[in-house]
Amino acid sequence: MAAEQQPRRALKRSKSLKNLLSRNAKPPAPTAEDEELLPCRPVKQKYVQFHVTTDDIHLRPTTAGATPIVPQRTSSQRQTWPQSTAERSRPGRYAFENTPTLTQTPWELERHTRRPRSQRIPLVDLRPLPKNIFEHLPREIYHCILDHVESLHKQKSQVDVVSLHSDLKALSLVNKRWHRAAREHLYREVWLPNNDDLPRRTLSLHRSTTRLKQLLRTLDESDALAFMVRHLRVTANLACMLEGVDHTQATRRATIDLVAAIINRCANLEDFSGYNPSIRDAASTKLFFPLALRPNIRSHAWNAQVAQFGGRQLPTFDAGEVLDCHDDWQWLETLVICSSSDLSLGLGLVAAIVQRLPSLKHLMLSRLNRQDFHNGTLLSLPGLRSLRLDHLDGLTDQGVEQLAHMRLASTVESLSLIGLELTSLRTIQQLWTNLGRLRKFTLVQNTSPEMLPGMQAANVNRALGSATLQDLHWDVLVAGTGTSLIANAIASGRLPSLRRIKVPCDYEGVVQELCRPIVQETLDALDLEMIDRFDSDRYERFLRLSQIQAQLRIRESRQQPAFNVVVHDEHKRVSATHVIGSYVGDMESQVEYTLEPDVEGSHDALIDFADVEAPKWVYERRNEMDRSIFGEQALDLKMLF
Repeated sequence: MAAEQQPRRALKRSKSLKNLLSRNAKPPAPTAEDEELLPCRPVKQKYVQFHVTTDDIHLRPTTAGATPIVPQRTSSQRQTWPQSTAERSRPGRYAFENTPTLTQTPWELERHTRRPRSQRIPLVDLRPLPKNIFEHLPREIYHCILDHVESLHKQKSQVDVVSLHSDLKALSLVNKRWHRAAREHLYREVWLPNNDDLPRRTLSLHRSTTRLKQLLRTLDESDALAFMVRHLRVTANLACMLEGVDHTQATRRATIDLVAAIINRCANLEDFSGYNPSIRDAASTKLFFPLALRPNIRSHAWNAQVAQFGGRQLPTFDAGEVLDCHDDWQWLETLVICSSSDLSLGLGLVAAIVQRLPSLKHLMLSRLNRQDFHNGTLLSLPGLRSLRLDHLDGLTDQGVEQLAHMRLASTVESLSLIGLELTSLRTIQQLWTNLGRLRKFTLVQNTSPEMLPGMQAANVNRALGSATLQDLHWDVLVAGTGTSLIANAIASGRLPSLRRIKVPCDYEGVVQELCRPIVQETLDALDLEMIDRFDSDRYERFLRLSQIQAQLRIRESRQQPAFNVVVHDEHKRVSATHVIGSYVGDMESQVEYTLEPDVEGSHDALIDFADVEAPKWVYERRNEMDRSIFGEQALDLKMLF
């Protein structure tokens, strides 16, 4: 048995050696007889073929046995790579040039907001911000914060000056950045204090001084602070000193000298409001010379009304000096000239003043003499944005109608005609039709403009309209057809841009019915007594009376049922009834009906130059026994337009 197994093991070893040798041995070269044709099968190529081709057929001749020199052409060289099966196009595959990305739908973007509040994760970090963030804030953010602080102390035209200055001073003590920003707001608009002596300290060797002198000393010592001043406002107490009310003439002259010195220190002064010196006052004319030297003045008012002190009329300011003051006012935008009928400024003075102001945009002329301003002078006005003509005896209907064909017809946006006593509706038609940029129109007079005998009613109803008018103030004391024509223009859509209307002479409520309903207010016993006191046959220009009449029309309409609500129970029996009253107005109208005055607390609907000429104290009633001072009243000349 052992002998038989041994040849078998040797046989196995021989076969394994033969297989190993057959694998490592190179196959013999096939002969022509043994060569067999194999089928064409794809074979993986392990080498890259590199072909160099040329299209140059003119080769240089070479000697025998030498290889021809082929010029190298880099532009004609090409590389041939075998295309593998993986790179071939397959069905269902596409080669994108750009990688496709997924875009979230609007529903996916808002999905986190639709979760209930209990599942939402708060993303607000309640940790306090580090200090370095506040140290590197932009300068504009500081000014935005300070503007908001100023708005908190201002209510319409009322300003709490004491509280405002206290907050600005406190902010200036925080750090250097707050100091720079708060200082600029503190000196940008300076409220001039009074010239009363401050209380002297006990056992003090310093002489008594005033706040006005301290302000002058500060501006003298620091040119940078004087450079920041843009607007000087006169307080109510200082205005009383400048006008000489309850003060001696020596105190008045000393105060005027201090104010003039302060104006001289402010090189970039743009506005001086709260006190308008009179041309006919020798003491107050000292303020005209420093104002004339300020080239950046934006607004100014010439007050030529009669000013008497001590029972005698003071000398008049020279008209030539008034004209010379406008030589350096190249940036003046607002000009007011208010005079009296007994004073003659000079022939052609108004036209000469206007021609010297290239930046003039807003002009008001009030109570000028017939020789100083008339229909011919009106033609010399340049292109203005706002024009107010107030109680000018030299103007007629024909002269005012010329405004529709002048060069300011394409520029004027606000036109106010006060006390001109226009008699023809044709003048209003021409103005509304030809003033292409008219936004605000004001008419205040006693008589109502009517149709002339040659005018037809149908033409008036069709022509009275404006496509650009947005704000209308129509105050005619004596009732006429003008108010009804305004209501007809609103109802027929000939005033499509109208958004605000003020009609104190709406005695019948025809305009109120076409506007949005106003709020119903409570009427006290004094209001009812006022209605009984004024006779219905007599016309009075009193704004509170017009407001009470509008409230009475609302109460009368509430008593008239608009519709009834009847409630039935399950047995079809009437269980309750409700009557819903009517109202005055149109809920779909876009016109606001207002009877509020331009100046809060005034009895007149329209602001006058006397309201802006001198500031007034604003009082706030805290209880019936106490009337505490709220602050100052800040009115600018631009409010006249």
